Amino acid sequence: MTALDVNFVRAQFPAFAEPSLDGQAFFENAGGSYTCGQVIDRLHRFYTQRKVQPYGSYAVSQLGGAEMDEARTRLAAMMNVETDELSFGPSTSQNTYVLAHAFAETLSPGDVVIVTDQDHEANSGAWRRLEARGMEVREWQINDETGQLETETLAGLLDEKVKLVCFPHCSNIIGQENPVPEIVAMAHAVGAVTCVDGVSMA
Repeated sequence: MTALDVNFVRAQFPAFAEPSLDGQAFFENAGGSYTCGQVIDRLHRFYTQRKVQPYGSYAVSQLGGAEMDEARTRLAAMMNVETDELSFGPSTSQNTYVLAHAFAETLSPGDVVIVTDQDHEANSGAWRRLEARGMEVREWQINDETGQLETETLAGLLDEKVKLVCFPHCSNIIGQENPVPEIVAMAHAVGAVTCVDGVSMA
């Protein structure tokens, strides 16, 4: 196995050459990380050359549409999903709010949604608001000693009234990676679906 060339990787990120940031280490995740030069270049090109309505009859509009399609195709391949399974939006917080609003239409008063106290607000607040529409919200709490979510605790919250289990793939605070396949299987066993926040794993 070839060793990671850390200097090469660092050279791709302009932030590491920025004097005002010298000597700092960034332990952020996809929600707040500095981006590599290639992303900055693409965004610059978009805002200076492609920020038009896509798929129009003129050249720059065609290019804009083609680049949007390329981004969708590449991301789908990276995630091993079909392109129609992707939804682009301005932020995880806003996307989750839209998803929660739409999913609420499939719920009835008394149905249960499980959220965690390990979640980022983006994958918790939108679902907690469903309580105002008559849904019951149960909180899967971390172990106070370890900060970890434990599947044994989740098991005590699951029953046939549960329609949705929301949890983070990885905690944005302590970095715990949760066992997604096991949790999803537990939810499916009672007929529920899941919403997994993957931002901190990116």
